[in-house]
Amino acid sequence: MATERPGEVAARSEFVARIYAQLGYAAVNVGAHELAAGLGELRRFGKLAKLQLLSANLRDAKTGAPAFDRYLVRQVGPLKVAVVGVVSAALADRGRLIDGQGLDVVDPIAVLQDLVPTLRKQGAELVVVLSQLRRNEIESLAHRVPAVDLVLGSMDMELTLQPLTVGKQALWVDAYTKGKYVVDVAISVRGNRDRFLAANLRDAKLTERADAARQLQDLTAQLDDADRPGGALQLTAETRAAMEAQRTAARARLQRLTHEVENADTHVPADASTVEVLAAALATSVADDPAIDKQVKAFQVKYPKLPGH
Repeated sequence: MATERPGEVAARSEFVARIYAQLGYAAVNVGAHELAAGLGELRRFGKLAKLQLLSANLRDAKTGAPAFDRYLVRQVGPLKVAVVGVVSAALADRGRLIDGQGLDVVDPIAVLQDLVPTLRKQGAELVVVLSQLRRNEIESLAHRVPAVDLVLGSMDMELTLQPLTVGKQALWVDAYTKGKYVVDVAISVRGNRDRFLAANLRDAKLTERADAARQLQDLTAQLDDADRPGGALQLTAETRAAMEAQRTAARARLQRLTHEVENADTHVPADASTVEVLAAALATSVADDPAIDKQVKAFQVKYPKLPGH
């Protein structure tokens, strides 16, 4: 949002809001990027875009009241869907973007432990968490709040071509970074709504196994580097213990997934409700929406790119 031209921040916010309204967005999770233009500008954006700004764990620092709507509940086809937004308390720019604007961040997991059972009692059949959390925070969330069905997004900005299982049964989908992919998460509702399975269960298990192997390799490499004299990575005792625990969990997960892929039945039951992911790369071969393209070009004429941007 940094600019030397007066009025550009407000104009950019209004421009994006008009596009969101045209695309029919229902909600946005408030995280670091959303707060970059300032709290007042963000609230104006929400009104212009005709959507709900969500955060279950951002609070007014003085009153403790929720700073935004905590959740959205909507009937979507045959499903009553609850959507909740959370942000990590460990943001790099927290002081400027959150504390400096009179906000506070409550522990997201503690908040959802209280909120999600309430949403279930209200009849929510699918609980979706919009996440600006680290991967390890998502894993912890899924274990400690087992009633969550689907987590969308992360601060690690990975590209998941299959929904990955986190915790005991939650599914996690991420969409990479900088709008390079549009990810369609298609939910097929059948008889059983107690758990939502990956539509292509075998491919999902293979993807999860590769993910676990990569996570184990990365953690081992970091710990090995910390043990090497003159290594670039210096760890506190607390951080080392946490990473070793993560490595143990990753190794156990890899062993379990290998067993499941090689021995278990990966057939999806006929009555299972499923989740399928389609990730579309936004390349030059993708046709622009004419109405939105018109708005983009009008903005570019008024605010051409500055040299070096």
